[in-house]
Amino acid sequence: MRRNVTVTVLLLAVLIIRATAQEPVSDTLLLKGVEIASEKISRKELSSFPLQSLSGNQIAAVAGNSVADALRTFSGVTLRDYGGAGGLKTVMVRSLGAQHTGVFIDGAPVSDIASGQPDLGKFPLGNLEEVSLNVGGGGSEPMPARARSGASIINLRSIRPDFGKYKTRGNIGIKGGSFGLFNPFLRLDHKTGQDSWIGIDVNPLFSKGDYSYLVDNGPAGSETLKRGNGDLTSLSANLRFFARPGDSTELRVFAGFYNAERGLPGAVVFYNPHASQRLTNKDLSLGFQLMSEKKRVSLLTNAGWSYAWLRYLDPDYLGYTYSLDNRYLQQEFYLSQAGTIALGRHFSASLASDFILNTFSGSQYKTDPWRGSFLLSAILAHQTRNTGAEAGILASVIKDSGKNASEEDLTHKVSPYFSVSVRIADVPSLRLRMMYKHSFRMPAFNELYYALVGNPRLFPESAQQLNTGILGSYAPFKGVLLMLSADAFFNRVHNKIVAIPTQNLFVWSMQNIGEVSTGGLDFQLDATAAMNRRSRISVNLAYTFQKASDISDKNSSVYGNQIPYIPYETFSAMFQFGYRAFSLDYNVLFNGYRYVSAENIPQNLLPSWWISDAGVAWNPEAGRYKYRIKAGVTNLFDKDYVVIRSFPMPGRGIVISGTFTF
Repeated sequence: MRRNVTVTVLLLAVLIIRATAQEPVSDTLLLKGVEIASEKISRKELSSFPLQSLSGNQIAAVAGNSVADALRTFSGVTLRDYGGAGGLKTVMVRSLGAQHTGVFIDGAPVSDIASGQPDLGKFPLGNLEEVSLNVGGGGSEPMPARARSGASIINLRSIRPDFGKYKTRGNIGIKGGSFGLFNPFLRLDHKTGQDSWIGIDVNPLFSKGDYSYLVDNGPAGSETLKRGNGDLTSLSANLRFFARPGDSTELRVFAGFYNAERGLPGAVVFYNPHASQRLTNKDLSLGFQLMSEKKRVSLLTNAGWSYAWLRYLDPDYLGYTYSLDNRYLQQEFYLSQAGTIALGRHFSASLASDFILNTFSGSQYKTDPWRGSFLLSAILAHQTRNTGAEAGILASVIKDSGKNASEEDLTHKVSPYFSVSVRIADVPSLRLRMMYKHSFRMPAFNELYYALVGNPRLFPESAQQLNTGILGSYAPFKGVLLMLSADAFFNRVHNKIVAIPTQNLFVWSMQNIGEVSTGGLDFQLDATAAMNRRSRISVNLAYTFQKASDISDKNSSVYGNQIPYIPYETFSAMFQFGYRAFSLDYNVLFNGYRYVSAENIPQNLLPSWWISDAGVAWNPEAGRYKYRIKAGVTNLFDKDYVVIRSFPMPGRGIVISGTFTF
């Protein structure tokens, strides 16, 4: 039977060929084009791990100057902010410490081996086209092994110039506002060849940080004071070169410089708002990146060096007859090779290996510690229209050399990871997803070696993450798209590193005694509508509930209590409306009540707060030129609030900016 069918098909093919060959062709045969329209499925919808992102238009609507201001709009994110432009800013994701979150810019890592996470306030938003956060660090595309090691990953993607028929593109602008903010900026990109360009951007920032705040002195009444020692003078400059040596190869070389001199605003206590501590940063980074795709193989090579010098000056340090002047220098050398190979139509395999060398020195040390790390990751992924799955493993070998030659430790860790997603409906599109990941983080150098504080015998923190959720998208009308995600998550942290007071309030001991269990819910809703060619509207909502319990000791009075500075609830909303060249945006942030100590008593309670930001922009186009003028109000209703106890945040402020793009 099978042979008969084959013979019949062959005979029909021969007859058709012979018939067409005998007919003369008098003219060219024209076939009418068929337009196939389909909606592109976003990365968020396909992702088997929680993924959030802000696009260029959404970044422009953020009220603030830095990446930290953008990240606080994401669900599950808790921002540590000490106030003002000069206040240090880090983020915690789903109650895991800031050290569990890695930072990458265009696929290149940015690290701070001293404290665990770099200050996110030093990364400006103006040159970014996407800010994203994923929990679990999944994905089958080539990426450094280090990106697989964190519990979550912050990815920053720079703007790539669109030259068109011009050789030089760029923008110049200025931003100014309340509390002495002055921020000019310049970006230039020049085409050096058919497939190569060079670019530079310079971003100085000046801020006095002298905002007003209200002090409640109890029975003595309240008074309004001005924040002192919150000034910042910084310069961020970047040089980059891009080339495409071949059709499937891209080369990127970059250099970055950051210099900042700032005051560290102190804690406000009764009748003593004085602060005199100063912090100076001088950072330099060099990097090389090579990406290539050939047939079924994609390769990514990263190499780089970073130099970070920091000076901490405290003229009024208690117990000293002279100023406390500590200076630290950290350097990092890294080399990473990653690759992905397609195994048939639906399967792919990824392999990556990293070598990282970190050195650290301080003015108070006789011997300088260093850390050498070798990371190897392997992932097998499967992807179809209706299903997706990933399974991987990360092997880590890390050697620490302490302040003394005899203090050396070798750490071996193996961390598994898997995720799965299944499409259960087409209209509306619904997907179920689940993820599990084991990760760990090494103690930061300040936890190990800082004078009077460090403990070189600390064990790494170990974290387990479990996430289950549902994703949906629906287009009820033309030009309208709704996307919803709901996730339930559970985290468990072992050997949590905590600081215990010993001799006095200024001498602490770092110990592995903590264990934390976290359960929570995340909800996100994104809605966009293009009502016509001239008007558009978008709404982005994010809500998180989490209970992060201290389960270190069942006999302790704080067993089961919420850990410090983790709010039970957070909420953010971004509303954008555009009509022709005009746009309006309105942002809302809510942070629920939380405690400043493991003792969950009223005396340790920080109240919840709401703040709102609003802005209006005019963005006309004239050929190759674009103009953007924006006026915004931060903390619109002038709310008094704190993120960290005794560190008041700014009240109402006005920001005006103008940008000319050519």
